Amino acid sequence: MPSGVPLRDDSAAFASNWRVVLAVDFLMGLAVLVAGIVIIVLGSWWGTVLAVAGLVYLFFAGGRATRWRRLRQGAGL
Repeated sequence: MPSGVPLRDDSAAFASNWRVVLAVDFLMGLAVLVAGIVIIVLGSWWGTVLAVAGLVYLFFAGGRATRWRRLRQGAGL
């Protein structure tokens, strides 16, 4: 990776539609979780993998929401 390239870009935290970005992020994780649960109910163990992936995604989306809240508070928004 070239030097000077940030590993994460939190510039969307300062966008006017930041809540929509986070809502879509949470909905994507929720959709994967629900799809995993449906597949589990239908009898496939692969649904467990999908459900766990959805939970992990929701965990990181929650961390992003917390980080963005702190960034916005620090900027006085």
